[in-house]
Amino acid sequence: MLEKCKVIYKGDIATAKFYILVAGILLLFALILTFLVSGPGYMILSMGLYILTAYCLGKGIFMWVSYGQRLKFYNTLSELDPTFRQGEITYTEYRILKKQKNRRGYIYTVILSSFFAFFGAFATQKGLIMGSAIPIALISGLEIGLGLLTEFRLSIFLRSLKKSE
Repeated sequence: MLEKCKVIYKGDIATAKFYILVAGILLLFALILTFLVSGPGYMILSMGLYILTAYCLGKGIFMWVSYGQRLKFYNTLSELDPTFRQGEITYTEYRILKKQKNRRGYIYTVILSSFFAFFGAFATQKGLIMGSAIPIALISGLEIGLGLLTEFRLSIFLRSLKKSE
C-alpha cells in the first residue's frame, strides 16, 4: 500500500510538471501575440495569456512543492501503519469532494465564456469580448480535464486504501 501512496503523489507531481509545461506554451503564444501581431483584440488576448501563464506556473510550482513534501515523507517510511492509512483516506476523500465541487463551476465557466466568445464575434467590441473570454474558457477546460483525470486516479486509490483495511 505504501507503494501506491508513492505512485499517487508521483502522478500529482507529473500533473504539476504538465501545468508548468502549459505555462511555457501559453507564455510563448503570449509573446508571439505581443510582438508579431497588432490590434487591440490581440493585445487583450495576450494579456489574458500572460495572466494564465502566471496562474499555471504558480499552481504547478505549488503542487510540485506540496506533493513533493508528501512524497518525501512516504519515501522515509518502510510500511504504512493504520494511523497514516486513515489519514490518507481522509485526505483523499477531501481531495475527491473538492474536485467534484469545483467541476460544476468550471463547466458553467466554460459554457458562459464560450457563449461570450461566440457572441463577441458579432459584437462591435469583438476584440475586447473575445480576447477576454477565450483565455477563461481555455483555462477552465484545462482544469476540467486535469481535474477529472486526478479524480479518477484518486477514486481508484481510495478504493484500494479502503479495501486494504
